[in-house]
Amino acid sequence: MPIKPKPVATKDSKTPAKPTVTRGHKKKARTQKALIEAAMRIYARKGVGELLLNELAEEAEVSNGTVYNYFKSREEVLEAVGIELATEFSHHITAASTGVESGAERMSIGVRMLIERAKREPEWASAVVRIYQYDKNVRSAVIAYVRADVRQGMKQNTLKFNNEDLAVVMVMFATVGAMVAVLDGIEIENIDSLFSEMLLLGLGANPENAKSIANLALPPKAVEPAQTEETSEKKVRAPRRVTSRA
Repeated sequence: MPIKPKPVATKDSKTPAKPTVTRGHKKKARTQKALIEAAMRIYARKGVGELLLNELAEEAEVSNGTVYNYFKSREEVLEAVGIELATEFSHHITAASTGVESGAERMSIGVRMLIERAKREPEWASAVVRIYQYDKNVRSAVIAYVRADVRQGMKQNTLKFNNEDLAVVMVMFATVGAMVAVLDGIEIENIDSLFSEMLLLGLGANPENAKSIANLALPPKAVEPAQTEETSEKKVRAPRRVTSRA
């Protein structure tokens, strides 16, 4: 049987071109990010319904025409901000929970991350709290993670509740409430752990498990780099036995 010669590549051979990111694309992405950040500052100060496009241009230090190149209405601005926040949340919580098998522990990590960030970045938290009420993208992202975690906790017999939908609602609205409390200036030592413990108890975890899970050190990716060392000194993550609730 004759052996077919291998094809030899020539200069005229057509190969798929690799996608390239042009300067124009990078500049456009930077401008959109700046507009989204400016919108969040306005939301934090005034609320979602108060944003005006000319005000957005002034806040971002761009022309009105630039704003209209990206957004035709304040509804489009809200949608873009919601998508950005949902994407950021999904990326951050996924990175922080990598390797964590316990659904109850993953839920606790997510809740504590939000409370801790509210303490560090009140402007961000104020915008998130306001946007959460209006934008389905943010709510959908949070719902997806919370539902997966409480469902896993139920399967692992760590959590016990009568209705999954109500369990998800409880986690979501209670967490937003805790963020509002932080913004209102309520100062409670270890508020993130205390709140997480109470939430776990409300979801049917036994007291021993709830206290153990809520007081674990947050994974390094869940905290700011500057705080990682301080956090690890305060709480040492140690192996523990999680007992099933009968």
